[in-house]
Amino acid sequence: MNTSLHSLHSLQQEYRQVTEEKLEVGALIETWLGVEDGLNLPKGRKGKLKKLVIVGIDKENRTCFGSVLVNSRPNPRAEYSTAYMQAQYLLSQANYPHFLRYDSYVDCGVLFAFPMDKLLTGEYYGLLTENDKTGLFDVLETTDTLSTKQKKRFGIRRR
Repeated sequence: MNTSLHSLHSLQQEYRQVTEEKLEVGALIETWLGVEDGLNLPKGRKGKLKKLVIVGIDKENRTCFGSVLVNSRPNPRAEYSTAYMQAQYLLSQANYPHFLRYDSYVDCGVLFAFPMDKLLTGEYYGLLTENDKTGLFDVLETTDTLSTKQKKRFGIRRR
């Protein structure tokens, strides 16, 4: 590898390294998640790389609260309620070309909490645009799939 390509590759690796400073509301992270993290996976599968958006952080307890998962599309074999389908927020691939291969949906119908240490093993892909952050929180704040107690715990409230 020539020197300039090596330098570019090193910069890219450094940028993608997740640090505590990069774990903020709207951060785009890709990391390995498994059944023990709350994923529903096909029988025999232990885990998979998942993309997620951070929607709340408790740095004192070293936990990223309210992480929401990104899916290329909802599972076509599953039956979803209208409320659940309304809790999907569309991200345009054009706005996140290094993070998404396709237009994808942020699943605002289910919230996850992950230890920071788990996320520090992943890759960082930047932040949501302000428009997407506002749109995502509008869905999170108004969805009927999350209880008021869940929203309060994860710091999601009407602005």
